[in-house]
Amino acid sequence: MAELPMARSSTGETPTIAEMRYPTGALAGDYARAGAGLALTALPLAFLPVTPWIAVPLAACALLFAVFAARTLQRQLTRLTMDGEGLRADGPLGGAVRWDALSGLKLRYYATKRGRDDGWMQAALTGGGRTLRFDSTLEGFDAVIEQAALAAGRNGVALTPVTVDNLIALGIEPPEDPNEKRPAP
Repeated sequence: MAELPMARSSTGETPTIAEMRYPTGALAGDYARAGAGLALTALPLAFLPVTPWIAVPLAACALLFAVFAARTLQRQLTRLTMDGEGLRADGPLGGAVRWDALSGLKLRYYATKRGRDDGWMQAALTGGGRTLRFDSTLEGFDAVIEQAALAAGRNGVALTPVTVDNLIALGIEPPEDPNEKRPAP
C-alpha cells in the first residue's frame, strides 16, 4: 500500500491517500487455476470428438473458468484509493463510496480448510447507490476495513453478527449497534 501525502486540511493535519492493488503473487494462483481449468475443459471440446452428453457439461465448466479468468483480470486492473473522503475503485466495474454516505458494511469469511485456519475475507461497502466489493488479498485490506468500521459507527449502520465477529477476528473494534437499547442512566 503506497501512501501519498495530500494538501494540508483546515485542521493542519496532513491527510493521506492510500493506493492499493492486488499483489501479483496473489493473482498468479488464480490465473493458473483459470488456465488449467480452461485447458481441461475447452481443449477436449476443440480437438476431440465428444458426444453432446459430455460436450454440454464441459462447455458449462469452460464458461465458468472463463468468467473466473475475466474476474481475475478485473481485479488486476483495479486500483483502490482511500482517503479521508472515502474509497474509490478505478478500473473495470469501478465506483466510489464516500465515508459520510456509507450505508452498509458486510464482512464475510470463506474458509478453504476445516477449522477456519486458512481462508480469505470478502468485504462489501455500500453507499450512494454503489457497492464496492474486494477481498483480503488486497494490500491494505485491514486499513480499509478499519476506516469503514469507523464510518459505519458514525453513520449508525447496523452490522450483522457475522460482520461483527469478523471485525473482532481482524482486531478491529466494532462500532456500537445503533439498534441496541441502552439502560437509562
